Amino acid sequence: MKYFFSTFAFLTLVLFAHCQKENETQTIAPMTVKNYEGHIHIGFWGDTKNMQISFYPCGVNQLFAIANVCYYSSLNDHKQERSSNEFTSCTDWIGPYYVCSASSVNAGLPQKFTGGWHGSNGDGTGNPTASTSSTHFVVDGKEKNGNFDQNCSQVDLYVTNLINGYDYSKTNANLLKESVHYTIKPSRQIDIEVRIEALEDVVIQRYYGLQSQNFSIFDQVSYIAGQQVINTAPIKADSNCKTNEGVNTILLTGGETKHQLRVVLNVAEGLGIPGNLGDGKPKAFSASYGKSYFNLVNGKDLSLKKGEQVFWKGFYLWDE
Repeated sequence: MKYFFSTFAFLTLVLFAHCQKENETQTIAPMTVKNYEGHIHIGFWGDTKNMQISFYPCGVNQLFAIANVCYYSSLNDHKQERSSNEFTSCTDWIGPYYVCSASSVNAGLPQKFTGGWHGSNGDGTGNPTASTSSTHFVVDGKEKNGNFDQNCSQVDLYVTNLINGYDYSKTNANLLKESVHYTIKPSRQIDIEVRIEALEDVVIQRYYGLQSQNFSIFDQVSYIAGQQVINTAPIKADSNCKTNEGVNTILLTGGETKHQLRVVLNVAEGLGIPGNLGDGKPKAFSASYGKSYFNLVNGKDLSLKKGEQVFWKGFYLWDE
């Protein structure tokens, strides 16, 4: 009888441990999505490389965009929401524009960035120069509304922004419709497609498109063409790619933190194909104040007729 009860107790403990482990495995998905009052939080879970990337209205224009990035040292810290590093966006990840109506291009008006993080003063201050007109969210192929919190394998965020020109005081009109599609995957990759439609006849004189905010966990930037590193530079210095030939990647790395962010532009189609860069303009560059950029329109104006569209594609890959 004593042997029976000992065996029974042992089997009970084994079964309990197995069920507990199975339950833990079931509840820890590689990716989760939470929407609370229009703030989307994407969690990336695992034994290593725990992160959360949040999207919500931010900046002077309150555009719906990447707004916060949290890193967690361990899975348990992620569960407890104890971040090792947290960064709130203080700039745009998708670029603003030098844009005006075709009728204003020779009016001698001062050029200022509009859209993105830029207000009417040309920087992050002043009156809004853009607005988000619509958002909708799709999780694993199903459109979602209201608050939700669930495991997932893919999240699609669709954002439509309306952009003023720097001649807004004359036109009093939105000049561009900017449609942004984010596709987010458990690999910590965020695919981006941006379509830009002219709402009037316009001229875009400068546009960077794909950009990054260079966090303090990064100390080096590399410019890459395919698999070939062209050149590297300290993150806190002004730099650019030494050649434009084939350059499609900006890689941010941290020697001590081991974190990295790969920023990749599709150079085979759309505005990713070089065509609007003036002589001597680098295809990719970084600024000492903490940003990296691709150069899509700079030195050769891009004129669009009302209703005409252009696009570009790229992606971010975090801690691959």
